[in-house]
Amino acid sequence: MISATAPTDDRLATARSAAARPAPSRHRLLALAGTAGLLLGTAACGSDGGGTGAAGAGRLSYDQARSTAQDLSESGPCPFGLDLAAALKGAGVDLPVTAGAKGHPTAEAEVEAEVPAQPWPSGATPPAGIPSIPATPARAWVTCHFTAGATPVRVDLLALAEHGPAISLMLPHIQRFGNLGVDQLQDFADRQPATGQTKVTPGGGLVGVSRPAVRGKGDLALTLTQTTGEAPTEPALTGEPLRRATERLAAQLRP
Repeated sequence: MISATAPTDDRLATARSAAARPAPSRHRLLALAGTAGLLLGTAACGSDGGGTGAAGAGRLSYDQARSTAQDLSESGPCPFGLDLAAALKGAGVDLPVTAGAKGHPTAEAEVEAEVPAQPWPSGATPPAGIPSIPATPARAWVTCHFTAGATPVRVDLLALAEHGPAISLMLPHIQRFGNLGVDQLQDFADRQPATGQTKVTPGGGLVGVSRPAVRGKGDLALTLTQTTGEAPTEPALTGEPLRRATERLAAQLRP
């Protein structure tokens, strides 16, 4: 799991790695990772992922996202119709955009099979009511890199085969790029966007997070953030402008 003070991993981190963290913050973050399993158990009754009728006809499905991720070319354009320049312009952010960023390919992807539920490691204290490490559904993660003005920017899309836990599984990524403390991360997890909503992270508003509607069974989460590291952040890509740009990116998604 990514640490609240010194995050190092920008990809999926589940309760399996969280269990190895030292106390005391480990237990709070274990609970966050466990929400994914709880969501999987409750979402099936109230899934709003969209069907195959007209309302879902233009939406991206999990199968389409996975297939695209498997065939993705690192030198090709960002898939799914994502156009950062148009999104920024629509959000009122006046920065020129080029594809790619120094040290990164234009696009990259990971595809992973379902991981079944597993026992907690010896010595770990399970969160109340979660007897085992929750199963993680099959998933595909696509990252597109851009440069906006002089600032490196990334767009990440996580697609899951099950409805509900996409944003929960992105919390380590959101924590890292949002520069969130444990309490801020917990607050965002408790108030994460519902389907069709877009929010920015607390504090500096450094990560835009959207949960687009998906066609058929599955779940999607999309984030937009700067990747400046130790460099100063670009104010035009924070807070409400970042939320608007993220919202417009999510609206662009198509098969």
